[in-house]
Amino acid sequence: MSISLHDIIIEVKELDGNYRMILVDDEDDVRGRIFSKINSSSGFDVVAKASNGYDALELIEKHNPHIVLTDIKMPFIDGIELARIVRRDYPTTKVAFISGYDEFDFARKAIEYNVISYLMKPVSNEDIEIFFKRLKMTLDQEFDLLSNSKSIQKKLNESLPLLINSYLSSYRNKGELSNDDINQLKQYDLNFFDGNYLVGVIELEGFHEASILEEEKYIVQSYLDKIFKDYSCHQHFLIPEGIVFIIEDSKIETAIDIDLELYELVKYYDKFRQVSLSIGISEVFNDFKEYPKAFRESDEALKHSKYFNLGRIFYHTDIEQKEKKHISINESELRDFEYTLKYGKEDEVKKTIGIIIESKLTEDSLFYFDPQLLLIRLANSLINLSSSINVNISEVIKGNILDALSTFSDLNDLKKYYLNVVMEIRDKNSEKQVNKIEKIIEDVQLYIEKNYKDSYISLETVTSELNISISYLSMLLKKHSSITFNKQLINYRMEKAKELLKYTDNKIIIISKLCGYNEVYYFSHSFKKYTGVSPKEFRNNV
Repeated sequence: MSISLHDIIIEVKELDGNYRMILVDDEDDVRGRIFSKINSSSGFDVVAKASNGYDALELIEKHNPHIVLTDIKMPFIDGIELARIVRRDYPTTKVAFISGYDEFDFARKAIEYNVISYLMKPVSNEDIEIFFKRLKMTLDQEFDLLSNSKSIQKKLNESLPLLINSYLSSYRNKGELSNDDINQLKQYDLNFFDGNYLVGVIELEGFHEASILEEEKYIVQSYLDKIFKDYSCHQHFLIPEGIVFIIEDSKIETAIDIDLELYELVKYYDKFRQVSLSIGISEVFNDFKEYPKAFRESDEALKHSKYFNLGRIFYHTDIEQKEKKHISINESELRDFEYTLKYGKEDEVKKTIGIIIESKLTEDSLFYFDPQLLLIRLANSLINLSSSINVNISEVIKGNILDALSTFSDLNDLKKYYLNVVMEIRDKNSEKQVNKIEKIIEDVQLYIEKNYKDSYISLETVTSELNISISYLSMLLKKHSSITFNKQLINYRMEKAKELLKYTDNKIIIISKLCGYNEVYYFSHSFKKYTGVSPKEFRNNV
């Protein structure tokens, strides 16, 4: 069934057209005054209120708001820290501040954590009305950007000449760019000097009509402008498979440095467009003449991502099984054959094997006429497949590969054997990937057990320790553990707290710190929420 771009509903608002808001302030009178001014005509619905940042995080996870309006100065964690966590863990939720601190440092942090507006104390009724009008206008403009494809396409046509698209697209297939190529780009005000570059390939899935896919590509490009607007250089262009983007900035040291921006893009598309994106990222390079090589790296990363099912964002640096160079085969059909062995579904592999083994042997062609030559090619293809996905082929074929293939006189038996070998090689790689995932999940639990006393432990610290991306670990935990990192951490801390309360005479404030809580009030709050009783009641009962 075809889907028109205008039929895709962006679920950014409730049915009544209002934005969901969570209000956070430790002063009851401030919360009450602001809450009294929020009615249906304001464009906002307050779905929850909190008096501190810890409670706010639980409410954000529960209600999935469009906007969090928070005070800066609060107990436990302040508004700046709350904005940092929201920016990291809930990139589709916006933050606005209530503040009495009109200082440069605040303004800098607000920009860094994507804060879109602020309301200065003391708060008057008139200030509140003006604030909400401006806030609604800001949100409307952003969400209109995602839904209005005509304005996005117009903006694209004005900002990205078709000639630039053509040059960058054609250059990606070269071995290396020449000085003439670089000078040609300079004519269009594209000055690619030495710097820290990355190339990415984005693929959109689930479209059956080309026209709908092309419209959606334009929207992705518009959002790329948004997330990379602060980078020194960013370019993007369309290819048949999706979108290619090029970015440069001195702050890029490794490819994973753009993980947060890409995770935001993926989550926005999941939520607002109901479109699945897959992204492959090259390694960092400094000389733009290496752009074609970086494109091939990003394309290779994207293909690995699909085959190994390792998430939506995949970095070339994450490929542990580096591709080995294929034995030189000039025939394009054999290159396609090796590609199908690695990435194709079982029925596609079976069909391709039949074409190569049976059809090619009967062709009136000197190249395919010698069956021994074809068996050598087939053996080479198995070697390339096993090497590229880090499987020892001797685990599948005992002895000499060519001898094993030469034992078959019946073509059907040869095809069946070859198919079984290919699928067994791929199955062994899949088992390794499963073991790798289980190892990562186990490492996360071990990290919690070793570091739960540290009050600053977070998803960000564990991903840094394990040297993986936030988006990848979040995907693994959601898919294989059905529990978030924060829930795992809280559960472990609470069980440790129960042990200490039961078997030691330590004061509750000491147990609080031993379990990673600097504030005994929040420790007691979390413990009661977990067990149903306060720490004191728990100790008395046991």
